Amino acid sequence: MTAASDPRALVERAHDVADSVLFPRAQDVDRGIAPIGDGLAALAEAGLFGIAGPVEHGGVDVGPHDARRVLAEVGSGCGATFFVWVQHHGVVRQLGASTNRELADSLLAPLCAGTSIAGVAFAHVRRPGPPAICATRVDGGWRLDGHAPWATSWGIAEWFCVAAESDDGEFVWSMIPGDEPAGVTPTELPLPVFASTGTVALSFDGCVVADAEVVTVEDADRWRAADRRRAAVGQPAVMGVAARAIRLLDAIVDDDASAAADRLQQELDRRWADDVALVDGAGDVEAASDHRAACLQLAHRSTVALLAASGGRGMALDHPAQRLAREATFYVIQAQTADGRAATLRSV
Repeated sequence: MTAASDPRALVERAHDVADSVLFPRAQDVDRGIAPIGDGLAALAEAGLFGIAGPVEHGGVDVGPHDARRVLAEVGSGCGATFFVWVQHHGVVRQLGASTNRELADSLLAPLCAGTSIAGVAFAHVRRPGPPAICATRVDGGWRLDGHAPWATSWGIAEWFCVAAESDDGEFVWSMIPGDEPAGVTPTELPLPVFASTGTVALSFDGCVVADAEVVTVEDADRWRAADRRRAAVGQPAVMGVAARAIRLLDAIVDDDASAAADRLQQELDRRWADDVALVDGAGDVEAASDHRAACLQLAHRSTVALLAASGGRGMALDHPAQRLAREATFYVIQAQTADGRAATLRSV
């Protein structure tokens, strides 16, 4: 095993980048005052853009437990940088599994190296009701029409992977360039967090993608069944937010703050133990969703404790306490499914 592919080394590198590059600039990056590209470049230099990529294209393809630890470390540093970076890995996984080898071979090496960045628009396929984006077969490709209410990295990513649904109940995943191709109109979404992430809504009006740009076509019901279990465990970055808040809380010279940090750290350790079991398949969707809700509650309590211990200065925009509290709130809705929503409401 090389140093580049050693899972422990990857987690350590993610920790180092989070502490030395991402966290010191996070408040400014969050508000768009400092460029997000510096943090992304540091992650690329550390070899962290290829953690979901095939080895033959420069990826390292780490296991799910170590990947979640890497994600949590990056999430502990800067949520905005994390949110752009994490979208990228889903596209890399899709391309790695694609039968369109010409497309995959042309894109995977720069994506794994981080010299090219990918974004994705697919949250809409988790919503009930009629398809948000329809894919209609045309000569030599597909026509996309509809509205994606959420896509991140617009203006940052060179490529976007878009999911659309056909009349035959299939998801068509295709690559479009990230420079406003014909038939695609972005609308900026003003958010209370992650202002620098290029998060937009995308309207599709006759956007045609050639077959050569199609990553895969798959049964929608089968994808939804797999996604339900996959999404239930939740985003590990929320545990990174909790970990950062606990570290900052513990650094405050105050007996009550130290005692709270100890209690919260013990719970975080238990949540990570639960995470390992659930990622390995122990428990059903409800158990995984309850774990997601418990991690969200832990992040909320950790950031509230940090705010309480920091006092009024914790609400200043240049202080990490208020940013971490906003990030903890954001993860409540990030990748939220019906199961996750129900579990969160049960937990309050």
